Amino acid sequence: MGLPIRFPEPGKRHGFLGFLRSRLVTGLLVAFPLVVTIFFGRFLFGLVDRWTDPISLYLFQRRIPGVGTALFVLLIFVLGVLGHNVLGRRILRIGDRIFARIPILRSIYLGTREVTRAFAGDRAKSFRRVVLIPFPNEGVWAIAFVTGEFDETMPEGPRHLISVFMPTTPNPTTGFFLVYPEDSIKPTGLSVEEALRLVISGGLVSAAQDRVFPGARTGPGELK
Repeated sequence: MGLPIRFPEPGKRHGFLGFLRSRLVTGLLVAFPLVVTIFFGRFLFGLVDRWTDPISLYLFQRRIPGVGTALFVLLIFVLGVLGHNVLGRRILRIGDRIFARIPILRSIYLGTREVTRAFAGDRAKSFRRVVLIPFPNEGVWAIAFVTGEFDETMPEGPRHLISVFMPTTPNPTTGFFLVYPEDSIKPTGLSVEEALRLVISGGLVSAAQDRVFPGARTGPGELK
């Protein structure tokens, strides 16, 4: 977790206020992810329970906290079992075709399905390599994953293009599909897993500078 948090000031002795400040800051840094996680966990727990309140009332004549979450986990398990056998996969394919034909919801379902498959499948095949792209303008660089390469016919000759997926922070399953000329992008030394951690953390969990910018000179500000 990177603890304890220290505020080094060479040549200066810290008194009680400095001690108190450093402990309060450390406490806040420890508490923040816990509070956010508990908040969203409680929200999802309550949401799922509200959806299944009719079932709880029907079976037990009263609301019982946790029934919805238990049923949700059971449903996820059943879907996993179906996805691991031949008959189950046939049933899931039928459901897949049904959702793929529903107006309006179709685009949401298909888009979410493809992104999920990209992240859940073989990442080496889904994302070929990690690069830096100029986004949102020249001189500003963003992490992106190469998804394809092709040639474009131009009057002056063929031009090699690179298609990339640029994820957003902190949710890497959403982002932008972009196409750049090959000479507009920069290679990196990052693996897909390292780049995903970098994106999700907003740069707080970072690789060494020379892996993000190969050949760059490292200095005191390098992130570890």
